[in-house]
Amino acid sequence: MENHNIVNLFVHMKNIPTKIAVSWRRKLHPIILGQMPSRRTFDLKLLNEKPKIDGPVLYIVSHATSHDAPISCELIEDHFYVLIGKQKLEIMDYIFFFLNGFFKVDRDNEKSEKKVLKQMVHKLKNGIDVVVFSEQTWCTKASSPINHLRRGWVKVAKQANVPVIPLALEYYEYTDNICYAKFGDPVYIQLSDDIIQKNDEMEDILATLKFDIWQQFPMGSRNEVDVTEWDQIIQKRRAEYPKLDPEFEKQFVIGHQNDPDFVFQSDEFQECLSLLDSNIQKKKDQIREERRAKIAAIRTKREKVLMKNIEM
Repeated sequence: MENHNIVNLFVHMKNIPTKIAVSWRRKLHPIILGQMPSRRTFDLKLLNEKPKIDGPVLYIVSHATSHDAPISCELIEDHFYVLIGKQKLEIMDYIFFFLNGFFKVDRDNEKSEKKVLKQMVHKLKNGIDVVVFSEQTWCTKASSPINHLRRGWVKVAKQANVPVIPLALEYYEYTDNICYAKFGDPVYIQLSDDIIQKNDEMEDILATLKFDIWQQFPMGSRNEVDVTEWDQIIQKRRAEYPKLDPEFEKQFVIGHQNDPDFVFQSDEFQECLSLLDSNIQKKKDQIREERRAKIAAIRTKREKVLMKNIEM
C-alpha cells in the first residue's frame, strides 16, 4: 500500500465511531500485516508455534528496539490493539498504530494509567487481543535479558479474565542479522493470585525465553569478544529511531534509581558527598585547632615552670 493511501485511510477513520472503527481495523489488518516484512532489513525466525487459544489474549512482549511492534504484528498474525507510551513518533508509525488500533498512556500519570487499564479490559472483554510491552522502554543492559516489568498487566488479565501469552524477541545484528522469537506457554491468572508474585513469574518466563534464544546464536571464543560490541548495537538501534530520547526513557526503567551509576551521578548524591567533604574538612580543622591549643598550653606550662626555676 502506498503511503498516501495509508494517510487517506487515517484521515477518514479519524471521523468513524469507535465500534465501526474496530470492525474496519479488523478488515484492514491483513493489509497492514502484509506491509510489516518490508519494514525490516533482517530475517525473522520463530523458534516455536504460537499457542492456540480460543478467545481474546493478552500478549506480554519483550522490548528492545523500534522493530518490536511490527515484528509482533507478523508473529501474532491476528488483529490486536497495542499499548504505547506517550512519546515522539515518526508520522508513519503513528498512522500505522492508529489504523491498527492502540492505547496511549502517559507512563508518569496515575490517572492516565487507570483510564487505559479500563480501556484494555473493555477491549479484551469484547474479544480483541491486546499487546503490552511491560518493560515500558527498551532494555539496553548488556547484563540483563529484560527490564523489570510494570505490574499493571496482571490487573488487566484478572479483570478481563483472559490468558496471557509471553513473547520474547531477540536481535542478533552483527553476525546473523536475524530476529529470533519464541512464545511461552499461556499463563492463567486467578483473582486470588498475588500481583507481585505473578509479575515475578512473568519476568522469569521472559528471561528464560531469552536464554533459550541465545542458544541459537553463533558460538565464539572468549578472546574474540569485542567489549565495545554491545555499545555499538545500542547506538545502531537508537540511530534507527532518532526520536527516542534515552534520557527521557531511562526514568521508566524500574529500579533504575538504585543503579550505582545513577546514584553516584545524581545531584542528591553529589550534594551529600560535598556536604560530607565539608564536614570532614571541618573536623580536620577542629582537630588541627585542638592540637594547636594543646601545644600552646604545653608551651605556656613549660614557660611558667622555667620562669619559676629562674626565680628560685
